Amino acid sequence: MPETLTIELFSRQQAWAAIKAQLFPFLAAVLQSGGRWVLTVSRRKRTKAQNRRYWGGGVLKQIAEQAVVGGRLYGAEVWHEFLKKKFIGVIELPDGSVIGASSTNLTTAEFSDFCTQVEAFAAIELGVVFCDLEEDRHG
Repeated sequence: MPETLTIELFSRQQAWAAIKAQLFPFLAAVLQSGGRWVLTVSRRKRTKAQNRRYWGGGVLKQIAEQAVVGGRLYGAEVWHEFLKKKFIGVIELPDGSVIGASSTNLTTAEFSDFCTQVEAFAAIELGVVFCDLEEDRHG
């Protein structure tokens, strides 16, 4: 018997069907074996499609290829760090310097909002013209 069960829920009808078909049998089996279990329900983290759109030839690549600041171009990693600081927040390091807070644990909705802010900033403030972006911003 597996130690974990992950079920993605996206509507009431689908959730109820998944709970009856997957969760109830799983709980029946593991609770018979004894021990304590924890049931956690959380929002889904950003998706692979969102990640591809942002990193894989999409948003960051186009910013890195088009945005000129102070007469120079910057790479995707530099832009990502800058944009995390600007739109997600910062983490202070022991020496007082700061880095951008991680985008890894953003939910699909939070990552969608972040991407919207990044794209608007890049288009309006940096003059980036985006083309051929995947449509799936929301996961």
